[in-house]
Amino acid sequence: MLKDFGQSCLVTVYVPCRNYGQYLMQCVESVLQQLYKNWELIIIDEASDDETATVADALHRQEPDRITILHNAEPIGLQKIANRVLGMAKGKYLMRLDADDWLDECALLLMVAKIESNPHLGLVYGNYFYTDPEGRILGMERRYRLGQEDRAGHLPPHGACTLFRTRALKAVGGYSEDINAQDGWELWYKLSNRVGVASLDMPVFYYRQHGKSLSRDFTRLLSARAQIFERIGSGLEGSYTPTCVAVIPVRESYPGFEGVPYREFEGCSLLERAIRVASAARRVTQVMVSSESQSVLDAAARLETEGRVSAHWRLLRGKPGDTPGNVPIRDIMLSTGEYHRDLHGTYPDVVIFLSIHAVHRSAEHIDKAMNVLRITESDSVVSVQEEREPLFSHGQDGLNLLNPGRFNDLAYDRERLYRFNGAILATWWEVLQTGTLLGEKIGYIEMSPDDSLQIKTAAMLGDHD
Repeated sequence: MLKDFGQSCLVTVYVPCRNYGQYLMQCVESVLQQLYKNWELIIIDEASDDETATVADALHRQEPDRITILHNAEPIGLQKIANRVLGMAKGKYLMRLDADDWLDECALLLMVAKIESNPHLGLVYGNYFYTDPEGRILGMERRYRLGQEDRAGHLPPHGACTLFRTRALKAVGGYSEDINAQDGWELWYKLSNRVGVASLDMPVFYYRQHGKSLSRDFTRLLSARAQIFERIGSGLEGSYTPTCVAVIPVRESYPGFEGVPYREFEGCSLLERAIRVASAARRVTQVMVSSESQSVLDAAARLETEGRVSAHWRLLRGKPGDTPGNVPIRDIMLSTGEYHRDLHGTYPDVVIFLSIHAVHRSAEHIDKAMNVLRITESDSVVSVQEEREPLFSHGQDGLNLLNPGRFNDLAYDRERLYRFNGAILATWWEVLQTGTLLGEKIGYIEMSPDDSLQIKTAAMLGDHD
């Protein structure tokens, strides 16, 4: 028998809407039809130029005591909306519902029952259905249970349709308004060590997929996550800063691709670009160029003398020809640590491998890798690119499809597949010493396809040798 929560558990639901008037009626009706009735609703019209204002005003007339309408003359963004609502919310709990989505009729009842069952809980989230623009169900997203199936916290709750304890949001200062995208990550990392989290293993809302969806603005979301990790990483800083050596391994030539480090991309040689980016990373304490070729090291020295790059270390890995073929990444990272010990008497705390071929890797990517390494307490962090195409493995009866959702253009959490894009690999020195490269707990930073670009052939530079 479900507990009657009475008037003590008012829920504030808020719906930001910018030009989603065609969906707004279905969205709000799903709130009106909730089995749990103790709610208030705030609709925010973000300077829409469609039918949003007309639909919102009609809904207010239908439920004037429970529906409040805010009309913004100019769009102010999700973060400012959330903070404004936080200041006026009467509810013990708060939830955002996007205007193009809608709730299952049991959503509030189940989430309130769950969060009220334990005074230590600060947020509750559930699964959801994906739908097409017309509302037809495409599939169900079954989220990982945080702290159990996802102990690293890489897949926080969805920003929408998560029920928060209002007081907990106020205690952490609400949303940071300088972060220009909100997908649940910021609040998760603000609250994860302060309140308990619970998940419902059932769908509680319908998540409409269409070309205008904010979640499809992939590059902006990744940038916002980098800002979040930087802020949290800065909060970890004390009187000790971990020493971090970034090593750039450089081979002078490959079959069919000669003079690699001297080739130019967008007006800058690959060698100069790699050193400059690594040196610009705030959390890197020293940069090293490591090569089997003295010519490469001489070129790096000239770049430093000419003031084109910052001062850096240069390490000749044995004599040319002594170590034919590819040198394992771990061996390169170990030789970097040994060089640090020879100069300073101590090993570095962290060694970061940086590929010279990753021409769109930025200093922000490197800093994000270090932040993730520390925040998630991982053994190592790798840069990855999500596989967006269907992939198969070999099975007894032929091929097994690993991510069937991709055929519907859906990225289910439990089907997500990533590949190392070669740009960044950061590992604690004590992990490298144990004989492994990555350790047991591997964190990651996701990079966009464009940022993951690797120049591996002369043709990619437009050269015709």
